[in-house]
Amino acid sequence: MKKKIVISSLIISVTILISLYIKPTKNGETLPLSSSSSVEKDNYDDFKTSSVNNKNFNYEQDNKKEKTKTFSTEEERYITYQVENLKSSLGSLIKNVKVQSELWDFKQEIINNFNVNGNEIFNRIISLSFPMYEKSILKLMNSMDIYNKWLFENLSLLNNLNGFESQKLLWQERYKIFKEDAELIWEPNTTALNTKKSLVVKTISLLDKSTDIEFEDRLFIIKNSIENLELSNQESNTQSKTIIEQVFFNLESVQKEMQSLTPQERAEKIANARRDIGFTEDQVALAAEQDAEKSARWDIGMKYMKEREQLLRDVPKANQQQKLKILRTKYFGDSADTYDKEEKRGFYRFERQRIYGVNS
Repeated sequence: MKKKIVISSLIISVTILISLYIKPTKNGETLPLSSSSSVEKDNYDDFKTSSVNNKNFNYEQDNKKEKTKTFSTEEERYITYQVENLKSSLGSLIKNVKVQSELWDFKQEIINNFNVNGNEIFNRIISLSFPMYEKSILKLMNSMDIYNKWLFENLSLLNNLNGFESQKLLWQERYKIFKEDAELIWEPNTTALNTKKSLVVKTISLLDKSTDIEFEDRLFIIKNSIENLELSNQESNTQSKTIIEQVFFNLESVQKEMQSLTPQERAEKIANARRDIGFTEDQVALAAEQDAEKSARWDIGMKYMKEREQLLRDVPKANQQQKLKILRTKYFGDSADTYDKEEKRGFYRFERQRIYGVNS
């Protein structure tokens, strides 16, 4: 029952939230926002960090627990890596409230990967990366938790309102939780199409990491979210289906499931997915033939890479190039020169991720 509730919420989040922005306001009117104070800036013209004060968030207590937490060697390595990553990628940009708010998705990814310790690991990363902004970031994360919880709890209500009323309700809640920071996190006058696109991207990101949703339900959500973007008339029906197919099969969560199947089970699953997307039986059959050809090339390529690795270990360097030429010809015949040129550029096609339904 719990899983069905999760699925239902995700479906609504795509099909309903996108629909909130389908109809632009009349005569180009923009959404009337509640009054907000001017945004205070520092000497570097960067937005100051959030001053939101959430009574449910005990920072000092939470921070004290986190700093006394003992992490495993693997977790410590991950923390060290992410600290360096955040410092180099964000730097002084972390002063911007919008940048801080975007760390919420990063937090969810950590929680998804580390489960019980995820929250503590995130807090530790922030503490080491941005000690000056640690308190404001963690308070903002708590506000984002409150907002997203409210959003999912009120999806049905939002769906029963017209686009204008739904946006008004969204902004009322944003101002209630984030005060003047709301306008720094979300663009008040974002166009309907851009808003819809950002919601689809967020949904795809969520589905990419989720593990508790059935294969068919995942496809249903992707299909509806992309179809609700209402592609221009220049986009053919087939192109729309191809976009859905590419997005769906590139999901990490989908590929993890694909890897656990036998070749026959995988082929059947892919074929059924293409039927659900809307491809004809002829198109499904043709795609299956192409998959089989790609799979055969991958099998050959993996054997080649294994033998190539052995050759580089066992053959003296002076003789390696000649031996590699013979090896490439053995596996790839007339196409050997193509693979030779690729390797000279540092590209090894069989070291790429094997994506079932796309390149395999």
